Amino acid sequence: MRAVFLSSLLLSGLAAGAAPRPQPPPEPQPPSPRQATREATLGDRFSFMVRVPSVTLDVVVEDELGRFVTGLGEDDFEILEDGIEQEIRYFTAELTPVTSLLLLDSSASVRSSLSAIQTAAYLFLRNMASGDQGRVATFSEGVRFGPPYGEEIWTQVSMIRAMRPFGKTALYDAILTGLQELSRVEERKALILVSDGEDSGQGGSVSTREQAIEGARLSEGAIYTVGYTGWSPEGGGKLNREFLDAVAVQSGGRSYYPDEIEDLSRYFRQIQHELHRQYQIAYLPVKDRKEGGWRSIEVRIRDRDDLVARTRKGYYAAPEETVPSR
Repeated sequence: MRAVFLSSLLLSGLAAGAAPRPQPPPEPQPPSPRQATREATLGDRFSFMVRVPSVTLDVVVEDELGRFVTGLGEDDFEILEDGIEQEIRYFTAELTPVTSLLLLDSSASVRSSLSAIQTAAYLFLRNMASGDQGRVATFSEGVRFGPPYGEEIWTQVSMIRAMRPFGKTALYDAILTGLQELSRVEERKALILVSDGEDSGQGGSVSTREQAIEGARLSEGAIYTVGYTGWSPEGGGKLNREFLDAVAVQSGGRSYYPDEIEDLSRYFRQIQHELHRQYQIAYLPVKDRKEGGWRSIEVRIRDRDDLVARTRKGYYAAPEETVPSR
Protein backbone atom coordinates (compact mmCIF):
# COMPACT_ATOMS: atom_id res chain seq x y z
CA MET A 1 0.00 0.00 0.00
CA ARG A 2 2.81 2.39 0.81
CA ALA A 3 4.37 1.97 -2.66
CA VAL A 4 1.01 2.61 -4.32
CA PHE A 5 0.50 5.72 -2.19
CA LEU A 6 3.92 7.09 -3.04
CA SER A 7 3.40 6.44 -6.76
CA SER A 8 0.02 8.13 -6.65
CA LEU A 9 1.50 11.15 -4.93
CA LEU A 10 4.25 11.50 -7.52
CA LEU A 11 1.98 11.01 -10.54
CA SER A 12 -0.77 13.28 -9.22
CA GLY A 13 1.80 15.95 -8.52
CA LEU A 14 3.17 15.70 -12.04
CA ALA A 15 -0.27 15.85 -13.60
CA ALA A 16 -1.35 18.86 -11.56
CA GLY A 17 1.12 21.23 -13.17
CA ALA A 18 3.56 23.50 -11.47
CA ALA A 19 2.99 23.88 -7.76
CA PRO A 20 3.51 27.27 -6.12
CA ARG A 21 7.20 27.89 -5.51
CA PRO A 22 8.59 29.34 -2.27
CA GLN A 23 9.36 33.02 -2.22
CA PRO A 24 12.67 33.91 -3.90
CA PRO A 25 15.64 34.73 -1.71
CA PRO A 26 16.98 38.29 -1.67
CA GLU A 27 19.34 39.39 -4.41
CA PRO A 28 22.74 37.73 -3.88
CA GLN A 29 25.81 39.61 -2.79
CA PRO A 30 28.69 40.06 -5.26
CA PRO A 31 30.48 36.79 -5.97
CA SER A 32 33.29 35.57 -3.77
CA PRO A 33 36.85 36.61 -4.62
CA ARG A 34 38.09 35.54 -8.04
CA GLN A 35 39.90 32.26 -7.73
CA ALA A 36 42.14 30.01 -9.75
CA THR A 37 41.38 26.37 -10.50
CA ARG A 38 43.37 23.18 -10.48
CA GLU A 39 42.47 19.64 -11.46
CA ALA A 40 42.43 17.06 -8.69
CA THR A 41 42.37 13.42 -9.76
CA LEU A 42 41.18 10.21 -8.09
CA GLY A 43 42.27 7.02 -9.77
CA ASP A 44 42.48 6.90 -13.55
CA ARG A 45 38.96 8.05 -14.41
CA PHE A 46 37.80 10.89 -12.20
CA SER A 47 38.95 14.50 -11.92
CA PHE A 48 37.57 17.58 -10.17
CA MET A 49 38.03 21.28 -10.73
CA VAL A 50 39.01 22.69 -7.33
CA ARG A 51 39.32 26.42 -6.79
CA VAL A 52 42.55 27.74 -5.26
CA PRO A 53 44.34 29.55 -3.67
CA SER A 54 41.46 31.22 -1.82
CA VAL A 55 39.29 28.80 0.16
CA THR A 56 35.52 29.31 0.20
CA LEU A 57 33.39 27.68 2.89
CA ASP A 58 29.64 27.26 3.21
CA VAL A 59 29.05 27.16 6.97
CA VAL A 60 25.95 26.07 8.88
CA VAL A 61 25.67 27.16 12.53
CA GLU A 62 23.39 25.34 14.97
CA ASP A 63 22.62 25.53 18.66
CA GLU A 64 22.55 22.59 21.06
CA LEU A 65 19.04 21.66 19.92
CA GLY A 66 20.01 21.55 16.26
CA ARG A 67 18.27 24.82 15.38
CA PHE A 68 19.81 27.10 12.76
CA VAL A 69 21.46 30.23 14.11
CA THR A 70 21.25 33.36 11.99
CA GLY A 71 22.29 36.95 12.59
CA LEU A 72 26.00 36.30 13.14
CA GLY A 73 28.61 38.65 11.70
CA GLU A 74 32.10 38.22 10.30
CA ASP A 75 33.73 38.97 13.67
CA ASP A 76 31.83 36.09 15.28
CA PHE A 77 33.71 33.50 13.22
CA GLU A 78 37.17 32.03 13.79
CA ILE A 79 38.67 30.01 10.91
CA LEU A 80 41.53 27.61 11.67
CA GLU A 81 43.60 25.83 9.02
CA ASP A 82 45.88 23.18 10.47
CA GLY A 83 45.32 24.90 13.81
CA ILE A 84 46.41 28.35 12.55
CA GLU A 85 43.91 31.21 12.53
CA GLN A 86 43.14 32.67 9.09
CA GLU A 87 42.10 36.16 8.03
CA ILE A 88 38.61 36.27 6.53
CA ARG A 89 38.64 38.04 3.18
CA TYR A 90 34.99 37.60 2.21
CA PHE A 91 31.82 37.10 4.23
CA THR A 92 28.10 37.08 3.50
CA ALA A 93 25.06 35.93 5.41
CA GLU A 94 22.65 36.78 2.60
CA LEU A 95 20.37 34.14 1.13
CA THR A 96 21.72 33.05 -2.24
CA PRO A 97 20.47 30.60 -4.89
CA VAL A 98 21.75 27.02 -4.85
CA THR A 99 22.49 24.60 -7.69
CA SER A 100 21.68 21.00 -6.76
CA LEU A 101 22.38 17.68 -8.45
CA LEU A 102 20.05 14.82 -7.46
CA LEU A 103 21.84 11.48 -7.80
CA LEU A 104 19.25 8.70 -7.66
CA ASP A 105 19.92 4.97 -7.27
CA SER A 106 17.94 3.00 -9.87
CA SER A 107 19.72 -0.35 -9.56
CA ALA A 108 17.92 -3.63 -9.00
CA SER A 109 18.76 -3.58 -5.29
CA VAL A 110 16.39 -0.64 -4.62
CA ARG A 111 13.42 -2.17 -6.45
CA SER A 112 11.25 -2.15 -3.34
CA SER A 113 12.08 1.51 -2.62
CA LEU A 114 11.98 2.89 -6.17
CA SER A 115 8.62 4.59 -5.74
CA ALA A 116 9.85 6.32 -2.59
CA ILE A 117 13.04 7.44 -4.36
CA GLN A 118 11.01 8.91 -7.23
CA THR A 119 8.80 10.71 -4.74
CA ALA A 120 11.84 12.02 -2.89
CA ALA A 121 13.26 13.51 -6.08
CA TYR A 122 9.97 15.11 -7.02
CA LEU A 123 9.46 16.64 -3.57
CA PHE A 124 12.95 18.11 -3.56
CA LEU A 125 12.57 19.70 -6.97
CA ARG A 126 9.11 20.99 -6.17
CA ASN A 127 10.42 22.78 -3.08
CA MET A 128 13.27 24.60 -4.82
CA ALA A 129 13.13 28.35 -4.30
CA SER A 130 13.03 30.74 -7.23
CA GLY A 131 16.55 31.23 -8.50
CA ASP A 132 17.63 27.72 -7.51
CA GLN A 133 18.63 25.28 -10.24
CA GLY A 134 18.39 21.52 -10.23
CA ARG A 135 19.39 18.54 -12.32
CA VAL A 136 18.60 14.82 -12.06
CA ALA A 137 20.95 11.89 -12.65
CA THR A 138 20.17 8.20 -12.15
CA PHE A 139 22.62 5.34 -11.79
CA SER A 140 22.95 1.58 -11.69
CA GLU A 141 25.98 0.20 -13.56
CA GLY A 142 26.52 3.66 -15.09
CA VAL A 143 25.25 7.23 -14.65
CA ARG A 144 22.57 8.81 -16.86
CA PHE A 145 22.17 12.58 -16.69
CA GLY A 146 18.93 14.40 -17.40
CA PRO A 147 18.53 17.86 -18.97
CA PRO A 148 20.98 20.61 -17.94
CA TYR A 149 20.58 22.53 -14.68
CA GLY A 150 17.53 24.75 -14.71
CA GLU A 151 14.91 26.48 -12.58
CA GLU A 152 11.94 24.76 -14.24
CA ILE A 153 11.47 21.39 -12.56
CA TRP A 154 9.21 19.97 -15.25
CA THR A 155 12.17 19.59 -17.58
CA GLN A 156 13.52 17.00 -15.12
CA VAL A 157 10.29 15.11 -14.47
CA SER A 158 10.54 12.74 -17.45
CA MET A 159 13.88 11.51 -16.12
CA ILE A 160 12.27 10.65 -12.77
CA ARG A 161 9.25 8.93 -14.32
CA ALA A 162 11.46 6.86 -16.65
CA MET A 163 13.38 5.27 -13.76
CA ARG A 164 13.38 1.46 -13.85
CA PRO A 165 15.23 -0.76 -11.36
CA PHE A 166 17.86 -2.85 -13.14
CA GLY A 167 21.50 -3.83 -13.05
CA LYS A 168 24.17 -3.83 -10.39
CA THR A 169 25.09 -0.84 -8.25
CA ALA A 170 28.21 1.13 -9.16
CA LEU A 171 27.67 3.53 -6.26
CA TYR A 172 31.26 4.67 -5.76
CA ASP A 173 31.69 5.45 -9.46
CA ALA A 174 28.35 7.29 -9.46
CA ILE A 175 29.37 9.52 -6.55
CA LEU A 176 32.65 10.46 -8.21
CA THR A 177 30.92 11.03 -11.57
CA GLY A 178 28.33 13.25 -9.89
CA LEU A 179 30.98 15.25 -8.05
CA GLN A 180 32.96 15.60 -11.26
CA GLU A 181 29.90 17.06 -12.96
CA LEU A 182 29.06 19.32 -10.01
CA SER A 183 32.63 20.64 -9.81
CA ARG A 184 31.96 22.59 -13.02
CA VAL A 185 29.40 24.70 -11.16
CA GLU A 186 30.99 27.79 -9.61
CA GLU A 187 27.98 28.96 -7.60
CA ARG A 188 26.83 27.59 -4.27
CA LYS A 189 26.04 23.92 -4.83
CA ALA A 190 25.03 20.62 -3.26
CA LEU A 191 24.77 16.94 -4.15
CA ILE A 192 21.69 15.03 -2.98
CA LEU A 193 22.37 11.28 -2.99
CA VAL A 194 19.42 8.88 -2.62
CA SER A 195 20.56 5.25 -2.22
CA ASP A 196 20.88 2.26 0.09
CA GLY A 197 24.61 2.99 0.39
CA GLU A 198 25.72 -0.37 -1.01
CA ASP A 199 28.04 -0.97 -3.97
CA SER A 200 27.83 -4.28 -5.80
CA GLY A 201 31.56 -4.83 -5.55
CA GLN A 202 32.47 -7.22 -8.36
CA GLY A 203 30.56 -6.00 -11.38
CA GLY A 204 29.90 -2.68 -9.66
CA SER A 205 32.33 0.21 -9.31
CA VAL A 206 35.85 0.44 -10.65
CA SER A 207 36.70 2.95 -7.92
CA THR A 208 36.86 2.06 -4.23
CA ARG A 209 34.96 3.04 -1.12
CA GLU A 210 37.96 5.03 0.06
CA GLN A 211 38.12 6.97 -3.22
CA ALA A 212 34.41 7.84 -2.95
CA ILE A 213 34.91 9.20 0.57
CA GLU A 214 38.01 11.04 -0.61
CA GLY A 215 35.88 12.60 -3.33
CA ALA A 216 33.51 13.84 -0.65
CA ARG A 217 36.46 15.46 1.13
CA LEU A 218 37.46 17.18 -2.12
CA SER A 219 33.94 18.44 -2.80
CA GLU A 220 33.36 22.18 -2.51
CA GLY A 221 29.63 21.55 -2.12
CA ALA A 222 27.89 19.70 0.72
CA ILE A 223 26.59 16.18 0.13
CA TYR A 224 23.23 15.22 1.65
CA THR A 225 22.48 11.50 1.70
CA VAL A 226 18.99 10.02 1.92
CA GLY A 227 19.10 6.33 2.81
CA TYR A 228 16.56 3.72 1.73
CA THR A 229 16.65 0.00 2.48
CA GLY A 230 17.69 -2.10 -0.51
CA TRP A 231 17.47 -5.80 -1.29
CA SER A 232 20.28 -8.17 -0.36
CA PRO A 233 21.04 -11.42 -2.26
CA GLU A 234 21.53 -13.07 1.12
CA GLY A 235 17.96 -12.18 2.02
CA GLY A 236 16.47 -9.32 3.95
CA GLY A 237 17.06 -5.62 3.57
CA LYS A 238 20.32 -3.69 3.57
CA LEU A 239 21.19 -0.10 4.34
CA ASN A 240 24.81 1.01 4.71
CA ARG A 241 24.39 3.90 7.12
CA GLU A 242 28.11 3.97 7.94
CA PHE A 243 29.08 4.78 4.36
CA LEU A 244 26.27 7.29 3.79
CA ASP A 245 27.13 9.05 7.06
CA ALA A 246 30.83 9.20 6.14
CA VAL A 247 30.16 10.76 2.73
CA ALA A 248 27.88 13.39 4.23
CA VAL A 249 30.10 14.29 7.20
CA GLN A 250 33.29 14.65 5.14
CA SER A 251 31.63 17.23 2.89
CA GLY A 252 29.86 19.18 5.64
CA GLY A 253 26.43 17.76 4.80
CA ARG A 254 24.01 15.46 6.60
CA SER A 255 22.40 12.05 6.24
CA TYR A 256 18.70 11.24 6.56
CA TYR A 257 16.77 7.98 6.87
CA PRO A 258 13.04 8.49 6.24
CA ASP A 259 10.47 5.85 7.21
CA GLU A 260 7.31 7.56 6.01
CA ILE A 261 6.27 10.11 3.41
CA GLU A 262 5.90 12.67 6.19
CA ASP A 263 9.58 12.17 7.01
CA LEU A 264 10.49 12.83 3.37
CA SER A 265 8.65 16.12 3.29
CA ARG A 266 10.17 17.27 6.58
CA TYR A 267 13.72 16.26 5.68
CA PHE A 268 13.68 17.95 2.31
CA ARG A 269 12.27 21.13 3.79
CA GLN A 270 15.14 20.99 6.27
CA ILE A 271 17.74 20.51 3.52
CA GLN A 272 16.32 23.40 1.50
CA HIS A 273 16.19 25.55 4.62
CA GLU A 274 19.81 24.74 5.46
CA LEU A 275 21.11 25.34 1.94
CA HIS A 276 19.71 28.87 1.99
CA ARG A 277 20.92 29.72 5.49
CA GLN A 278 24.60 29.05 5.17
CA TYR A 279 27.23 31.65 5.89
CA GLN A 280 29.68 31.94 3.01
CA ILE A 281 33.24 32.71 4.06
CA ALA A 282 36.47 32.94 2.05
CA TYR A 283 40.06 33.29 3.19
CA LEU A 284 43.57 33.20 1.72
CA PRO A 285 45.63 30.51 3.50
CA VAL A 286 48.56 31.76 5.57
CA LYS A 287 50.55 28.60 4.93
CA ASP A 288 52.46 28.47 1.64
CA ARG A 289 50.47 26.23 -0.67
CA LYS A 290 53.67 25.03 -2.37
CA GLU A 291 54.05 22.68 0.57
CA GLY A 292 51.01 20.80 -0.73
CA GLY A 293 49.16 18.11 1.22
CA TRP A 294 45.91 17.93 3.17
CA ARG A 295 44.85 21.03 5.11
CA SER A 296 42.32 20.52 7.90
CA ILE A 297 39.71 23.22 8.51
CA GLU A 298 37.90 24.07 11.72
CA VAL A 299 35.32 26.81 12.13
CA ARG A 300 34.48 28.15 15.59
CA ILE A 301 32.08 30.74 16.91
CA ARG A 302 33.90 33.11 19.22
CA ASP A 303 32.79 33.09 22.86
CA ARG A 304 29.88 30.72 22.09
CA ASP A 305 30.59 27.18 23.19
CA ASP A 306 26.88 26.41 22.84
CA LEU A 307 27.02 26.81 19.04
CA VAL A 308 28.36 24.34 16.49
CA ALA A 309 29.64 25.35 13.04
CA ARG A 310 29.50 22.69 10.32
CA THR A 311 31.43 22.82 7.03
CA ARG A 312 33.76 20.64 4.96
CA LYS A 313 36.65 19.06 6.83
CA GLY A 314 39.45 20.48 4.70
CA TYR A 315 41.04 20.49 1.25
CA TYR A 316 44.15 19.49 -0.63
CA ALA A 317 46.68 22.21 -1.36
CA ALA A 318 48.39 21.12 -4.58
CA PRO A 319 51.61 22.80 -5.68
CA GLU A 320 50.75 22.49 -9.38
CA GLU A 321 50.51 25.60 -11.52
CA THR A 322 46.97 26.97 -11.60
CA VAL A 323 44.91 28.29 -14.46
CA PRO A 324 42.61 31.32 -13.95
CA SER A 325 38.93 30.36 -13.88
CA ARG A 326 36.58 31.69 -16.49
